Amino acid sequence: MSWIDWAVFVAFLVWVVIDGLKRTRDTKSLEDYYAGGRRIPWWAAGLSIMATQASAITVIGTTGKGHEGGMAFLQTYIGLPVAMVLLCIFIVPLLRERPILTAYEYLEHRFGPFARTIASVVFLVSRCAALGIVIYAPAVVLSATTGLSRDETIVILGAVTTGYVLFGGVSAVVWTDVKQMLVIVAGLVIVLVALLMRLFEDLSLQEMLLAAGAADKLNAIRTSPASLDLLPSAGESFWTDEYNVLSGLFGGTFLMLAYFGCDQSQAQRLLTSSDANQSRKALLLSGFAKLPMQILVLFIGVLLWLFHTVDGGALRYDTAAFDGVEPAAAQALEAQFEVAESERRQRLLEFVAAPDDSGAFDAYRASVLAVDTVRAAADELVGDDDVNFIFPHFVLNELPVVIVGLIFAAIFAAAMSSADSVLNSLSAASVVDLYVRWIRPSARDSEALVAGRISTLLWGGFATASALWLAGDGAIIEQVNKIGSFFYGTLLGSFVLALLCRRAGETAACVGMLGGMATVLAVHWSVRVQFLWYNLIGCVAVVAIGWLVATIRPRDAGEPAGQR
Repeated sequence: MSWIDWAVFVAFLVWVVIDGLKRTRDTKSLEDYYAGGRRIPWWAAGLSIMATQASAITVIGTTGKGHEGGMAFLQTYIGLPVAMVLLCIFIVPLLRERPILTAYEYLEHRFGPFARTIASVVFLVSRCAALGIVIYAPAVVLSATTGLSRDETIVILGAVTTGYVLFGGVSAVVWTDVKQMLVIVAGLVIVLVALLMRLFEDLSLQEMLLAAGAADKLNAIRTSPASLDLLPSAGESFWTDEYNVLSGLFGGTFLMLAYFGCDQSQAQRLLTSSDANQSRKALLLSGFAKLPMQILVLFIGVLLWLFHTVDGGALRYDTAAFDGVEPAAAQALEAQFEVAESERRQRLLEFVAAPDDSGAFDAYRASVLAVDTVRAAADELVGDDDVNFIFPHFVLNELPVVIVGLIFAAIFAAAMSSADSVLNSLSAASVVDLYVRWIRPSARDSEALVAGRISTLLWGGFATASALWLAGDGAIIEQVNKIGSFFYGTLLGSFVLALLCRRAGETAACVGMLGGMATVLAVHWSVRVQFLWYNLIGCVAVVAIGWLVATIRPRDAGEPAGQR
């Protein structure tokens, strides 16, 4: 990046830190620190929810998915609007019937203290396990494209994020997220316009859509092949098919229900507004705005693919990928790629000139497959794909100064908007559900606030340290990234059990949650199931086991039952 780009980038960081520090003036109690004094406007809470999920990997990774696989990834979000409506009807009233600071406090009022503690610990374990990824994953790409070392990028990202969360609490998180969300959207729109302007030099909009559609880049809905077995097994089956409409509709819906309603990093935003209606508005804003944003991000990926097809792409978009690889093998693939890429461009132009010619259509699709085959061979040679580098490669090589700085500020903003929410929510669960509930129940509010800030500092240090550790062992990242689905179904199941089974007491809830996690692990170890389904399996297992235990041992008369 040029010095002008660096100036834009640094100015953004300074702006974020100063604004976060300003929020300390209104943070005088634990409720201020973790719930913003219940004074956060619904639209700000909604944008913060969006920003938390719009991580740096959403910006750089999802555009890469659009480049490689087209719009198919959108199926993961099919159930999002449905999930938001269900959460507004059933979960928001539970969370807002009392002035709680964590979602898991409700479970104590409904079941008892041990149910609350188990749920909170499940959240802490799931988020702790993946915490380093929130910082490490974007740092890998940012370091490769900005010139900073990987460790320097991790430390800067961790320190800046921890700093403003430490002092300002959730208010700093929300208002910083609002600004970061605006920067992210502005960056994406700029890239969209830049891509369209470049592509219009060779293709009309109709020809772009025609070429992308013929290459299967616009297929947002797909079903599993009929040849796949319907029963899960140790081999390929319907349940292992990664992107299809049913896994998105059912597995994806349960994932969204659990993530937005039961994960403290998201549910915490619902506790910052003045009442349940404001929380519902925040949830609906984030849910119904997220889908168009996801379409935008994936479509940018498709346009990047078209740009590389017309203007020339690369065998690998991470320039250091072939370091340590046999030079002769890399050179052979480069030669194959140049031939295949030239053929693909020629076939695309022939096809859009005569779209009704079946021969031109078949030749174009064959040329697309040829390029994909060579790139897949390069991935196999290197041992990893390069989807996270496609978007930054375009920004660095095709956009003008100032814009480059703004786009990388947007990527950095996306990384911080995910990390800040996780840090604040981990601190909330640690202090409210564990420290104040069990260790210092008589703690004054000022003492608990100090504990909250210390907890934030410790979690920030842990996040940075674990990201630095991951820098030496990137092979575990894919597995760590999927850890949430092992636990989300359990968290969701505890709330569903509270709603559906009035006779369920603390024993039923605790046994149900432990049994739900055990069921997911048993499924994981015995058969092959795509990870989205773990959310549904875990939830159903908690409810089924909890219901069975409640039938055998109903809730005692003295146990809490909640209002539902």
